[in-house]
Amino acid sequence: MFRLTYFAAILFLCTLCLNSIAAVYDPLVQEVPVIEQIETLNKKAKQLNRDATNQAIAYAYKAYLLAYENKLRLQQADALVILAEGYLYNDIYDLALEYGFNALEIYKEKGTNEQIGATYTLLGWTYYDVENAELSLKYHTLAYNLYKNAGNEQKASISLNGLGLIYQLKNEFKKAADYFNQVLVLANKFKNKTLVSAAYNNLGISSNNTGDYEQAIRYFQLALQYSTGQLLSLAEIHNQMSFSLVKLGRYQEAEQSLNKAFTYIEQSTSNSKKENLLDYYKIFSQLYQVTGDYKRAYEYVQKYNNAREEFLSKNKINALLTLTMKREAQEKERQIKALSLEKSLKSYQRNTLAIIVVLLVIIGFLLYNKLRSRQKKNAELAEVKQQLLSNKLEFNHVELKNYTMYMAHKNEVISNFIEELGILEKAGGDDILQRLHKLVNKFRYDVNSEKYIEDFNLQIETKYQDFFYNLQQKFPTLTQNERRLCAQIRLNLSIKEIASLNNISVKSVEMARYRLRKHFELSTNDSLNDFLKAF
Repeated sequence: MFRLTYFAAILFLCTLCLNSIAAVYDPLVQEVPVIEQIETLNKKAKQLNRDATNQAIAYAYKAYLLAYENKLRLQQADALVILAEGYLYNDIYDLALEYGFNALEIYKEKGTNEQIGATYTLLGWTYYDVENAELSLKYHTLAYNLYKNAGNEQKASISLNGLGLIYQLKNEFKKAADYFNQVLVLANKFKNKTLVSAAYNNLGISSNNTGDYEQAIRYFQLALQYSTGQLLSLAEIHNQMSFSLVKLGRYQEAEQSLNKAFTYIEQSTSNSKKENLLDYYKIFSQLYQVTGDYKRAYEYVQKYNNAREEFLSKNKINALLTLTMKREAQEKERQIKALSLEKSLKSYQRNTLAIIVVLLVIIGFLLYNKLRSRQKKNAELAEVKQQLLSNKLEFNHVELKNYTMYMAHKNEVISNFIEELGILEKAGGDDILQRLHKLVNKFRYDVNSEKYIEDFNLQIETKYQDFFYNLQQKFPTLTQNERRLCAQIRLNLSIKEIASLNNISVKSVEMARYRLRKHFELSTNDSLNDFLKAF
């Protein structure tokens, strides 16, 4: 998928190159100064980025090429920031991160603190979108400290709102509410209605998560009162309010609020509306579940899973983390080189009038510095390796926790089903068939909607990346389900265990195994399990 994305980006870039070459020979274009052309293109791209992202990316690419050809570094950075923002809206997180870091390098050399702070904020939102709370917290904090030290309270208030959202992501709702209350004070001070509305909405979300649904509704009503009419903000408020209403048993009002949210989502042309659509599917599923319409609840669960898979996949997250580690290593190396160069320059300035003895001292000093720098680098590399080991242990702990939750949930579903069957058996009555049918539908919904099955498959794909890569290289036409089945067979799971894990029949598993053998051109004497172990 990423190869296709990069190929499309390169093809698009080549097209823009041809356009820019043609523009060089256009006398009308040459009449306008280059910097003015770049600034006009960047301005258009910035205006279009949220609601017409692909067109904005096209303008930003043109601006970047002009800036690159004319060696205008700051204008390059401006275009790179817009490109990073555009790819963030399009959920192409690796490109968003790449362009964001490239812009940050230029701004650190030639830009202002405000430009650096804005880029930190953009990187923070990129990590927030892939639910990496720690890295998102790092960059939002860097932005907040820059604005706070510069005395820019308006920008600082926006960073505070971002920090509050991160603590919501970390389920630290009381701490998140403290940040949102600080945002309210600053937003009211500067009469920023958009930020006031966002702060009340976020306070409502925190109240929902702590179970105070009445208070949450009051916050959402205040958010609507201060709203400036931005479509996706209105959609989010109505989505979150409907969740409160579902929890309070006010189902008709909840459905009305969800319908309003969907109307605003439909009216919006922004690429970022997918997140609001996810909330809409999820809450409607919960509404149908509590009202007993399990069929429609299951349909909305499927819609939610399909939509989420489109823009947030395990592969995207892994690529993002890989690029992050690469960037951080490059930054450390750059800092070490800059420090070494600075020390060498100072030593040279201090000793320019010295004679041969002093020069020998300088040479010895430089050799000592080089050895010291190497020791420092080795120590930092050891620290990075230790951090990677710690992250791996933490990941294995999360794997175990997820599997435990999966087993507990499944046992609970089965226990509840058996218990309700016993109650139904004792109760009797003329409507027993109808009640039994409803109970079976509920059990089928609970089993089929388990999110832990997908988590289990994602963990297997992460842990056995080499196996999946080798298998994909030799058999590129295999579907995702076929690759997962290969992994489960390689783990020595029985046919019954595979059927239970994937919620399919034993016959379906046998048929899938037969298709695999045929695809791999195995004879009847060949072992499918032994064949897969070779990968």
